[in-house]
Amino acid sequence: MPKFKNKKRPNWNMKRGIFLLIGALFVITFLPLIHAAQFNYVVSNSEKWTDVYSSVMYANLQGIPNSFLTSTADGNVLIGELDKTDNVQVLTSTDQPYIFSYPNELQAAGFAGAQEIKSSNFNTELINDLPNITNFIVVGDSFGYNALAVAPYAIQKKAWVFLADANNIYEIDSILSKRNINSLLIYGYVDPNVRSVLSKYNPTIIDNGDRFTDNIQIVQKYLQIDPTQQVVLTNGAFIEQEIMAGTEPVLFTGQTNVPTQISNWLKNSSIKVGVLIGNDLVNAATNIRQTTGISVMVKFARNARDQTGGVAPVQGLDLFPVPTPTMEIELHSVQYNKANSALYVTYKSNSNIPVYFKGTITLNNGGQISRTGDLNPIFFAPGGYKTVEYSMNLTPSNNMTANVYTIYGETSTGLEEVLDNTTGVSIIEVIDSCALTQNDIKSVDYNKQEQTISININNPNNVACWASAEIEGMKIGYSTATIGTDGAIMIPADSSGSLQINQPLSDTDIQNNPYVNLVVNSGEREDSLVNTLRGSFKLNVQEFTLVTYLIAAVILILIGLIIAFLVIRRKKKEYY
Repeated sequence: MPKFKNKKRPNWNMKRGIFLLIGALFVITFLPLIHAAQFNYVVSNSEKWTDVYSSVMYANLQGIPNSFLTSTADGNVLIGELDKTDNVQVLTSTDQPYIFSYPNELQAAGFAGAQEIKSSNFNTELINDLPNITNFIVVGDSFGYNALAVAPYAIQKKAWVFLADANNIYEIDSILSKRNINSLLIYGYVDPNVRSVLSKYNPTIIDNGDRFTDNIQIVQKYLQIDPTQQVVLTNGAFIEQEIMAGTEPVLFTGQTNVPTQISNWLKNSSIKVGVLIGNDLVNAATNIRQTTGISVMVKFARNARDQTGGVAPVQGLDLFPVPTPTMEIELHSVQYNKANSALYVTYKSNSNIPVYFKGTITLNNGGQISRTGDLNPIFFAPGGYKTVEYSMNLTPSNNMTANVYTIYGETSTGLEEVLDNTTGVSIIEVIDSCALTQNDIKSVDYNKQEQTISININNPNNVACWASAEIEGMKIGYSTATIGTDGAIMIPADSSGSLQINQPLSDTDIQNNPYVNLVVNSGEREDSLVNTLRGSFKLNVQEFTLVTYLIAAVILILIGLIIAFLVIRRKKKEYY
């Protein structure tokens, strides 16, 4: 056999390096395309609104159709709606899913593919799958309406919306620090710590202390990108597909009343059509049309997923609730006091947040009509009563009635809800003896440990008095606010009591409020605080509570006893 000369074999390390290089190029070039082709439909499987919001945003930013489950039973309904050729990506909450192993159900139903991603927080998880996003919006996570307000603009801007609080802002900061940020917008009220951490990115800030004014500004930014003549009208209480789609901006309205700034803006804008979403808002359609002059269409239902006959039935919209403040006040009583010629209108708050209200009262006194009301919105703390006094010189009849038409809302300029009630007027003749003076306010203290403001009051009267308190114009964080007690307390005759306002204050807040503008309402009855005291008082700062001081004193006494015991014991040993 012929002999071949030994040829030098290629270096194996070199060959392996070439293979690795080719493989790396393949991964970099084609793997993202393969990953993108793995699914063409997104389903949110979570009971948490933050997950649903983030999942819908994630899909819409990529132009991918999507749905969200609203109940466990909704899983089978959705299977009947989707195309079996779809490759479905299920985004499942690890701790609050509606359905366990939902991809298995999809595969068993014959879908082309179904994969699942699990997470405890999709808001900070899904952004990692969108590496090209360089625009960001940050909103607070306490209430959902701010997140809904920015959603259409975020889709147009190709921006990711972070739902931030004092706890997760450092994780958000870590994500942002690894991105080439083109723009960062902070929208609405956020925790002061959120602003502080993000200040290094020089963000644009929209925060007017009023969600309707903020809403108008984000709509204007949307219209700069897409000058449409149509808006979505909603109350900001739920996620819905059209609200999140980004095809038109979202404008907030009240359940029945259109806030003044919204109606004024619509009158002077290029908007011609409003799509009102939600069956509960149908009654607002006429009000909006009459107030603003735009055409209003109401979207309150959809075709049923399962068509059982020739005519498609309808079913309710897919709505996912978001946390919203509870705002409800009711009329408690209307009284006319002959002793001081005053009309007392008393409201009861069923709200979980402070509200502002402005009333118009129309009296029918035996056929004679007279009217009174509030010139400016009035602050109303949650969980109590509020009596408004109107001086009126009347000769009351036994069948006198009052129509109370009161608009109210979360801020003094956003009066979005309506109370409309007609009731009889009770005739009384009493003198309330619970008037307080500035000398009766012993002190106003802020305790850092309890994060509570205490208004310490002396009641010098010979009757027990009920009292509540408010502090107007307090500088807290980046805004000025009115805060108040949740309800009233009873202070016994010739005794003292303390009203509490729970309000965390930073050291900067304390420095910005050396004096506070205090308003104390008092009266002989809890539901009739007809006397008002106003004054400016020094805010005293306490580092610790009395209990803390007592504990410290006990510890010092124990230490002293131990030292004394050791000294005596040592002396005894030396003696023996």
